[in-house]
Amino acid sequence: MSQPQYTDPREAKAHAKADKAYQKAQRPWYKKKRIIVPLALVALFIIIGISGGGESATSGTAVVNPGGQAAPAQNTDGPPAIPGATKNDTVAKAGDAVNKDNLVLTTTVIKKGDSTFGKTLCSTMTYQNNQKGPVSFNAFDWKLQDPNGTILTTTIGGSDNTLNSGDLAPGGKVTGDVCFDNKSSASGQYVVLYQGSIFLGDRIAWMNKV
Repeated sequence: MSQPQYTDPREAKAHAKADKAYQKAQRPWYKKKRIIVPLALVALFIIIGISGGGESATSGTAVVNPGGQAAPAQNTDGPPAIPGATKNDTVAKAGDAVNKDNLVLTTTVIKKGDSTFGKTLCSTMTYQNNQKGPVSFNAFDWKLQDPNGTILTTTIGGSDNTLNSGDLAPGGKVTGDVCFDNKSSASGQYVVLYQGSIFLGDRIAWMNKV
């Protein structure tokens, strides 16, 4: 079909402009800029969210070997390493450092504490805050599971260097003893447990032989 001829240049220009607008209106929706640009931005935000926005911070929980390399927490295909363990628990040996979302926790081998008010077992806990914000610490974050499977809470006696409670600034470090009643005096495997909050299901467990 031939295009109409216009003798007036202004009329021809107006017609060309109208024809261009019509052709633009007839484009498929997915070729229109007002659709393409927002979709591209949404896709970009999704990619940034998945990649963590370029953050290099460690997430999750891993046992840190003396060489500084992260090792698997435990073999989840086999039987639990401790009684009552779940696949979400991280199991380490006494003395190992464990990185939990850039909060590095260390416990020493448990030892007998002061027995002025009764027999106790104590461990020295260290918090190293590598996060970007403050973290809380508390002696009551910790428990001890004895060889009989009894989970013991902390006691106020046993050491002159007791871990108290407070907030730890980014880059900060705090160390203190946490002690537990040792009325059973049983020999065998003791497990130091850290949960951090009663609302968190995953725990960190350090195995000890006494």
